[in-house]
Amino acid sequence: MKLYVKATSSYRSDLEEISIKESLKKQYKVDVRRKDDFIHAGLLGALRLRDKCEIQRDDALYLTSGFGNINILAKMNEYILEQGEYIKLFDFINMLGNTTSFYVASELGIKAKSIFQISDNFTYFHTLITIYASLQREKKEVVLGSLDIASLDNEIIKRVAGIEENQEVLSSVNYQKLSLDAENALASIEFDTNFYTLEQVEEVLLENRKRVYCSVRCEAFGCEKESFYFETEASYIINRAIERGESLLYIDFYDNRYKILRVESM
Repeated sequence: MKLYVKATSSYRSDLEEISIKESLKKQYKVDVRRKDDFIHAGLLGALRLRDKCEIQRDDALYLTSGFGNINILAKMNEYILEQGEYIKLFDFINMLGNTTSFYVASELGIKAKSIFQISDNFTYFHTLITIYASLQREKKEVVLGSLDIASLDNEIIKRVAGIEENQEVLSSVNYQKLSLDAENALASIEFDTNFYTLEQVEEVLLENRKRVYCSVRCEAFGCEKESFYFETEASYIINRAIERGESLLYIDFYDNRYKILRVESM
């Protein structure tokens, strides 16, 4: 399966010392009231993508995340279990995944379907597969946003993700405009539905001539890795490869299974 990337946008908390909320207010004139940091981050990435490409009202919107709006869940826990209070209305609304999709779609002027999709592992890969299947039927284009926000308590994320206690956790937002059409594309991304064993990945690497990157959980290979963690890292690796004009192979790992993604800059 192959999709073509027409435009990208990114934000990473260790590379930009900005207030997302203030950027939305001053640069994009967005009403930031009644929205939380997860929604703000999704809006920033979406509007940065809009700066780079034309978005049609009949484009579809897909959002995915490793853990969703985890900070709002922490607030719910504090309200109910620790303070014995009722949930605030807008906190309850913001807790719903499709709330973020609604705000992003509204700012982009998208009137087609808007989906918030999370898998318990390989969520970015699974969303790509869903998008590919959808585009086979509808022949439109898709805006894909991958949102990961550091928690108020990152130890929760580390335990769930199965990473080391000393691993740095970052906030990162990455968007791509995706299509089945190669015309004017910046790159192609190729993927499949397979789960690979260690031995199968080793066979792939024997034939591979591209640069190889691995997620932080891939301990079996000596390939290049980042020092940070966020679950949808593959989305950032794609955007960075396009920015650098690189072609590469990316390997992700979870629960003794591997997924492989190929990026070909054009």
